[in-house]
Parts: sequence; C-alpha cells; structure tokens
Amino acid sequence: MIVSIRHSVLKSLFEKGTAAGISRELKGFLLLWLSVIHAAKDLRDLSIKNISILEEGANSYRLRVHGVGTFSFRFIDGEIRQLDYKQELN
Repeated sequence: MIVSIRHSVLKSLFEKGTAAGISRELKGFLLLWLSVIHAAKDLRDLSIKNISILEEGANSYRLRVHGVGTFSFRFIDGEIRQLDYKQELN
C-alpha cells in the first residue's frame, strides 16, 4: 500500500487521477503501475519477468519498468513510502 509519494506528478495522479504535462500514453502506464504498486502485499509482487526488475539498495528499492522508467521507494511494514519516479529516456 502506498502511504507517501515524493514525486508531484505521481502524487497528483494517485490522489486525483490527473496530471499536467505528461502524455496520455505515459499517464496510462503510470496509473497502471501505481495500482500495481499500491496493491502489492509483498515485494515479490512487483518483479514481473521481462517487464520489471526489482533492485535492493541500502534501506530502499528501485523498480525498473521497461519502457516506463524507475520507481524508487522504501518498503516498511508492508507499506510503500517516499515513492519517487524517474522517466526512462528513449
């Protein structure tokens, strides 16, 4: 479950379903992945073969999603905290 979001566009999408300045296609991908991340009960729920790669860092995680970008976050007591996002450059 997502409890805090650092990235302003992600926060707007998650809370309101809207965000200015992003393409319709990216908006769709981000909304999909926000729902996947929010529904995750376990970190293993986020690693999907050939689509996403979960990397562990010092007290944090990075979820690299092919064609979308990288989500970074802390996972504490089953909660996603300080969710951030960096768009993948093509």
